[in-house]
Order: sequence, then C-alpha cells, then structure tokens
Amino acid sequence: MKGREVEALLEDEYKVKLDPYEEGDETVSFDKLLIASGASYFVPPIRNLKYADNVFGFRDLSDIAEIERAIEKYGSKVAIIGGGLVGVDVACGLCARKLDVTVIEMEQRLMPLQLDEYVSDKYKRAFEEKGCKILLGRQVKTAETDQWECVRRLVFSNGESVQCDVVIVAVSVKPQMDFLNGSSIQALHMNYYSQNILSRFLKKTDISVDKGLKVDAYLMTSLRDIYGAGDVTGISSIWPDARAMGICAARNMCGRAEPYKDLFPDKNSAVFWGIKSVSLGKINVNPESYEILVHRTEKSYKKIILKEGYLEGVLMEGDISNAGVYLYALRERVPVAGLLDHIFRLSFADFYGADPITGAYIYKSLKN
Repeated sequence: MKGREVEALLEDEYKVKLDPYEEGDETVSFDKLLIASGASYFVPPIRNLKYADNVFGFRDLSDIAEIERAIEKYGSKVAIIGGGLVGVDVACGLCARKLDVTVIEMEQRLMPLQLDEYVSDKYKRAFEEKGCKILLGRQVKTAETDQWECVRRLVFSNGESVQCDVVIVAVSVKPQMDFLNGSSIQALHMNYYSQNILSRFLKKTDISVDKGLKVDAYLMTSLRDIYGAGDVTGISSIWPDARAMGICAARNMCGRAEPYKDLFPDKNSAVFWGIKSVSLGKINVNPESYEILVHRTEKSYKKIILKEGYLEGVLMEGDISNAGVYLYALRERVPVAGLLDHIFRLSFADFYGADPITGAYIYKSLKN
C-alpha cells in the first residue's frame, strides 16, 4: 500500500490504523505482524538546529538531493556534526567535490566506536591532506541563524565556533516507532548525546530500556504475534543483518521456532582515500581486563582483543584478508588459546571442515 502511513497499533484488536485516506480502509487486520519500519536520522536538541532550512541528515538518496540543492543555494562551506562512520562517509564524498568541509566530533578521534587512536589518526591525516578540517573534542552548544532562519555559525561548548553555509547531522539514528504510541511494546531510543532523551511517544508509557524495538531471540516483541526486524530493533544497522533478521522473523511467524543466530552487531568496514579497515567486536577496552595484542608493519595494522582465551575484538587496517575468519571465531565463541602462535595469520585452514552429507567445505567449530 504505497503512500500510506501507519498511525497507530491497535494491539487488542489485531489491527493497524492508517492515516486518513479518501479511498480505502483506515485499518488493516493481521494475524501476525512484522515491524520493519527502519530508522531515520536524529537531530540532537541544539538550539536553532532542528528547524533551520539548511540542516540535513544523511540517510537516503532524497537527503543527497536536498544537500546538493542547498549547497548550490546557500554556499559551499559544509559543517558535518558527527565524525562517526556516516559523518566520515559524507565528508569523503564532499571533499572529493572540492568543497569546504569541516567535521566536528565530540570524542577525541574519528569513528570512535570502530577505531583506536592509531587507525583513526591515519584517517584523520588522510582527510586533512584532502583539505578537510577535522575538529575533535568539540561539542556543539548552539547554532546561530541569519534572518532567513539558516544556520550560519556553530558555537561549541568551549566558546570556539565555525562558520557554515550547510549543516549535515550525522550523530545517531532514531528507530521509526512513533506509530507505537500508547501500545505496550517495549521500546526505547537512546541517542548519541544523551541516553535520557526518549522517543516522544515513550514518555507516556511505562516501558523497559533497550536501543530500539525490543525483541527476544526469536525476534518476537513483548506482544505475542508481533515481530521486529532490521534497524528498528537497534540490534544491527547493516543491510545483510536486516535481511537475515527478516528471513528469521518470517520463519518464526510461520511457526518454525528458529532463533536468530547472528546477534552480533559490532562489525564495520570502511575504505576512505585508499585506506581499508575492518572493525569487529570490542575495540577500545580497559587493558587491565583484556589481553591486547598488536602487530604493525609499514603496510598493515592488526589489533587483537582477547579474554580468557576467546576473541573479543579485532581491528584490521591495510591488509584485511581473512577478516571473515576472525568474525567466525569471534561470533561463534571459538577458543583460540591454542592458536596464539599465529593469531595474526588465521585462515580457513584453522577451522576447516566438510559437510558429511554433501562434502561441501564448511567452518568447523573448535568449541569444547
């Protein structure tokens, strides 16, 4: 049903209420319901930022079209709030077009959730060589607008400021769940700046805490017959996981009772200015609680995080070959204590197996 919006979930009636429409029913009945409404970009509660005409998110193709029109209309000085993976991605595209780009990140390094200081600094120097300004450790306090309600200056909490023609917000995403207002489904949106700012519709309800639409191992919400998959759950933000969750939820809605096995959201890869990196699991940990191993050459960097003989995190830069092997060992909780003599050179050979029926090559778990 294209062009229709779900306004509310009528859980007791097993119906969803649609927006008013001249032709067609205002409700749709269901026996099973899958909520796969995705997520949208989140604008932090900074004065003058939310309603300015030259402030945009970076989520889909329509955002790109609006940004292009705004640059043509307002000017080429672009300020990006957020130096995470999305903010760095849009900065790379704009720098390639020779625009005046400034990235503002409140942490002390780019992509703080995915990288450590060494790899982050390598990306930072690469961006600066392309003319991009990187401002770390700055938090935007307020936005100053002109008479046309366009943001022309961002002021930081330390008193510094930066001029801008266009602002792109890339600090967090918000699961799209407003239609759940008043329902008993457990859900919460936790944004990057403050873990206490809830989605508007949750302020009225007594709901437990989670990163998004709360689901169990079978992707069912706290209401029987209602399931969730994809970005709206907050479990993962990448397309392959969303697709796998949709397949798993569909099977469970058909009575298969199949748990979702890939509950492992922390995996990211990036390629900017020829620098390749892969981040898996926990990267920035307390060295007193974890064993940290690092191998660095002129062309590659590998960081292994271990605890009690198991992989907890892997960061690879430059040579990212066999990253999938490390992901397998990490996700499946395979003990690697016996592989430490070549922990930086793991390959499929360390986990080789064959399907006894088909003879196909498969990973073979080394779990005890």
